[in-house]
Amino acid sequence: MQLWLDPTFGASGDMLLGALGGLLEEPLVALSALGRLGIDGYEVSFETVVRCGLTSTRAIVVTDDHHHDGHHHDDHHHQREHRRWSEIDALLARSDLPDRVVVGARSTFRLLGEVEAAQHDVPIDEVQFHEVGAVDAIVDIVGSWLLLDELRGDRSTTITVGPVGLGHGVVTAAHGLLPLPAPATVALLRGRPTHPLDIAFETCTPTGAALLVSMADDWGPLPAGSLGRSARGAGGKDPAAHPNVVTAIVVEQADSVEHGPTTEQFAVIERRTLLETNVDDVSPEVLGHLIDEVLKGGADDAWITPILMKKGRPAHEVKVLCRPELAARMVRLLMVETGTLGVRSRVVDRYAAQRHVTTVHVDGHEIRVKVGPFGAKPEHDDLVRVAEATGRPLRQVSADAVVEARRG
Repeated sequence: MQLWLDPTFGASGDMLLGALGGLLEEPLVALSALGRLGIDGYEVSFETVVRCGLTSTRAIVVTDDHHHDGHHHDDHHHQREHRRWSEIDALLARSDLPDRVVVGARSTFRLLGEVEAAQHDVPIDEVQFHEVGAVDAIVDIVGSWLLLDELRGDRSTTITVGPVGLGHGVVTAAHGLLPLPAPATVALLRGRPTHPLDIAFETCTPTGAALLVSMADDWGPLPAGSLGRSARGAGGKDPAAHPNVVTAIVVEQADSVEHGPTTEQFAVIERRTLLETNVDDVSPEVLGHLIDEVLKGGADDAWITPILMKKGRPAHEVKVLCRPELAARMVRLLMVETGTLGVRSRVVDRYAAQRHVTTVHVDGHEIRVKVGPFGAKPEHDDLVRVAEATGRPLRQVSADAVVEARRG
């Protein structure tokens, strides 16, 4: 599945919340997980509105001290609760939200924190989020990632973002008047495609820009494929000259059902040999040793499945995936280690995602991370080593490593 986000007329946190919510049947069910963050004093609702003749979904976040209804410049001029970037990051890191949501939301806030730190020439840990750290922005950011996670389900998803439309003029911020596009927005969108709009208000907020940048796998036009569901997220303003919306469209690969996945952009096809044997008289200790030996011998993967053989005998099916030139060596290992009298063999095609290994630093320790087109996976042995050295939960160390890999 692919998702195209079209910010032709700009984007803000609440507009993206509305667009993603409009793609789901029950967005409030997905957003109920926000309660696990331990913050309160807010309420989220969705309503259907019309913007320049286009039916759209408007996300409304009401907090104890602020009604956040989609006006683009809300990111700037309201004085409310201050939170340090480090406090928000720690709040997300220790939450029990889905890993993809935690990693995504932390990436978005990390981008905002780095921009604020650069703007004010202070370390990121000292950044005070005068606006984006307030409850309504936490709801916008974490809520958008929750809705995206619900939309993805267990499918691999590529997110493409179109050029961002930028208005002009000035906006009132905590530090006075700022030119538009706001300096933080300009910094966040550096190197990304934009186009000017003859619109005298803020079309893209820093929160909207940070969400687009942290969510994007690619930037460009609508991907090829079969068009699916679509939705528009509306801003609070309703100008007559243009629809104040961001559009989200689901695109399914047209050939995914009949012809298998299109691999040119993200994977290569590799010929492999799959070896199989059934054993009913081998101890678990021997089987565990066998897996270690075939992997040391160069196998790509090996696994064991419990099965039931004739006469009700419990047994195990051992499978080894390897390069064809290693098949004879693997067969010998299977026979020597298990005493099996036969091994089945067949040739298979393996779709291997293009990947590379990068090294990141977490709490001063190096962790290797495999980075592919749709995600990143830290090396388990490195995670264990760092968790033991720091006394932190392995899950948190893993999430930090993925955040650092995405930054790279």
